[in-house]
Amino acid sequence: MTHRWTPWARRVIQLVLTIGVTWLVVSQVGVTLEDVSSLGTAVPDPSGLVLVGSAAVLLLGLSISGWLWSLMVSELGELRPGLWGALRIVFTANLGRYLPGRLWQIAGLAVLAGREGISRTVAGVAGVLGQAFALTAVAILASPALIGLGGGEGRAWAVALGVLAIFVVLASIPALVDGGLRIAVRIARLSSDPPRPSARLFGLRWLGWYLMNWIVYAVAFVLFVRGLGFSGGWLELMSSFAAAYLLGYVAVFAPAGLGVREGFLIAFLQPELASAAVGVALLTRVWMTLVELVPAGGLAIWEISRTAGSSGSRGRLESEEP
Repeated sequence: MTHRWTPWARRVIQLVLTIGVTWLVVSQVGVTLEDVSSLGTAVPDPSGLVLVGSAAVLLLGLSISGWLWSLMVSELGELRPGLWGALRIVFTANLGRYLPGRLWQIAGLAVLAGREGISRTVAGVAGVLGQAFALTAVAILASPALIGLGGGEGRAWAVALGVLAIFVVLASIPALVDGGLRIAVRIARLSSDPPRPSARLFGLRWLGWYLMNWIVYAVAFVLFVRGLGFSGGWLELMSSFAAAYLLGYVAVFAPAGLGVREGFLIAFLQPELASAAVGVALLTRVWMTLVELVPAGGLAIWEISRTAGSSGSRGRLESEEP
């Protein structure tokens, strides 16, 4: 006999897990209620110009992600949507990140791409593969922070380069890449026939593309921290940001890693920012959410109105037929 959880019970469990994991992380690093309630230390000497620049770089990173998805669709054998079409599809589908689970975003890609005449299977598989390569890139950037290196920047760089070398070797093995394609198809649940890449060095090239994409994200975070008035090391800040994102992503019960990501970011930033790490982590969530949701929300509204208008036009044409 299988037991099915009611929707409200699942939500309660997800909420409890999110609060529990977040509390466990922040309590281990000694965060107090005074730290949480005070944001003054998180903005000691703000620079509006640098903060605007950080938002622009973050938006560039999100746009590159959309462009990469369209390139992946093309390499898997489908007609590539234009840049505007790709951005509209990917930004709108990204709203699925804010729901519990990790397949809503993929489902959104499949549905929206299907309206443009793109194979839903290819769109979904491209999304799964993109996430896989992106998480691999995140793991490379996060490796110094995750290992908890305290031996200086040179040692941290050695660890990051070592992890990169391991992933480069793995991405160069055709059998592993083919296996990854089959797994992506199963995750997408859209077809039993996996599309095949059209060029050699598929894994190696895409790992490089997504590593560059995530370097853009990490640079945006460093600029954000600098814009708040801090001067932490570039590698430390980039690695901390990537590590917190990765651990928040793994927490599938938390929508967009909410709470869990902030808890780990506080832990990783404390050596650099001390008590200000709490405020910086909270402001980082606001910064990322605004930069992503404002264009995504606008494009989603435009997509809904466009779809409604198209359906209305078809209905009128059908009613006018004799």
